[in-house]
Amino acid sequence: MLGLDVRLDASVTNCARRVIAKAGRIDVLVNNAGVAIAGALEETTIEEFENVMDTNVLGAVRMMRAVLPVMREQRAGRIVNIGSVMAFLPMPYSAAYCASKHAIRGLSESVDHEVRGFGIRVVVIEPGFIKTGIVQHSPVAGPMEAYASTREMAARKFEEELGRGVDPAVVARVVVEAATADSPQSRYLPDSFARVMNLAHGILPSSLFDFAMRSYFGLD
Repeated sequence: MLGLDVRLDASVTNCARRVIAKAGRIDVLVNNAGVAIAGALEETTIEEFENVMDTNVLGAVRMMRAVLPVMREQRAGRIVNIGSVMAFLPMPYSAAYCASKHAIRGLSESVDHEVRGFGIRVVVIEPGFIKTGIVQHSPVAGPMEAYASTREMAARKFEEELGRGVDPAVVARVVVEAATADSPQSRYLPDSFARVMNLAHGILPSSLFDFAMRSYFGLD
């Protein structure tokens, strides 16, 4: 195992060079590093927002740029970016995280078209609620009284969903599938919650979907 900080250009470059020096090639990159911050946008400082984007989005960009030259030269490679249902599910009090996952989807789909001619595929996996320690390891933005009641309601709902979430092994199996399939999908929805939400978002009128979301999080 090699140490790596996706926020630092030198760390990314050095790690990629060490892998190439040892293995001679890089076949698969999985961008899984991610952080979050809980709070309304107005409660979140620019520095806090930048930290989420730097890790979740620019971290993936740095890693992709580090491996693409060798993948392009060997005319083969697979990049698997871990997104989230929050790329299309507007979770309140998670604006920075949602924005980063929207960006990951756009990044993945755009670069996939750029590099497919070199035998490289870029795919995105968008799971629902997964039982991880992201909440316990995420900072909370400085609270403002104006948002207190709805923020607490949304936080309780979020924790309830995490409690019902799926095991990370479910996502891991889909990562392996995406990394090894001869003809991978552009997007993978690894769990039932993600698939149902994706379907609802696609077929429900926007006003009805919006009403359902606000009702669920107690915003009305």
